[in-house]
Amino acid sequence: MPEAADQVSDNGPAEAMLWEEARRQLVRQELVLDTLRTQAVAMLSVASIVAGLFGSRVPANPVPGAEAAVVAALVLFGLTAVLAIVIIRPWDWVFSHGLDDDIRAVENGELLKVGDLSYSWAKDFEVWRTGNQTKINRLTWCFSWACALTGVQVIAWGLAILQPRLFP
Repeated sequence: MPEAADQVSDNGPAEAMLWEEARRQLVRQELVLDTLRTQAVAMLSVASIVAGLFGSRVPANPVPGAEAAVVAALVLFGLTAVLAIVIIRPWDWVFSHGLDDDIRAVENGELLKVGDLSYSWAKDFEVWRTGNQTKINRLTWCFSWACALTGVQVIAWGLAILQPRLFP
């Protein structure tokens, strides 16, 4: 009687290719998420440095327009921080495949076809990749907004600092 690992369907090479490509895409997607999270931490660090450097240069008794710019800059920093937290926080991601059922089947002496496993896993991986991608797209928009808010924060801090000179 053939071993379970020897069982291959007629489409074995095609199924194996599907599985390998699906796995590669899922691994790549996980790397994209890790990179996005790293960038969000970096952006929050930049926003913090901007707030610290520029905030310390605001005059002790700012003119009324400068006070509004300081409040706007602090609100923008807060929004950037919230967006970074949204990106960094754990979501329900699926990047791995539970093997319990397949392991039990082998332990129970069932013959599993390699091609069937490859095809089944490839289908699961594609479903997970699609679900994950929707979340990654949303988080990418959050990151884009965090970048924009940090840029506007710099402008607000600049106005707060330069307000007395621009409008004496």
